[in-house]
Amino acid sequence: MSSIKELNDRLTKQPYVSGYTPSAEDEKLFRQLFGDDVNVIQWAARMATYYPSERAKMQPIPVETEDPTESDSDY
Repeated sequence: MSSIKELNDRLTKQPYVSGYTPSAEDEKLFRQLFGDDVNVIQWAARMATYYPSERAKMQPIPVETEDPTESDSDY
């Protein structure tokens, strides 16, 4: 597979890279795209649950530099 567009075009005709069941080729390509980055995989899966029109309306959120669950208080 030489490009994401080519993969996308192929997947419009069949649910998996090699046809209608997952194969070693699917696993190989999945690892090439995502590696073992479980958090990236989970993020992509969550983002995929939104329609493109919903994603287009998402608002920016300020990036927090500290963990909001941690506190400087001594309680």
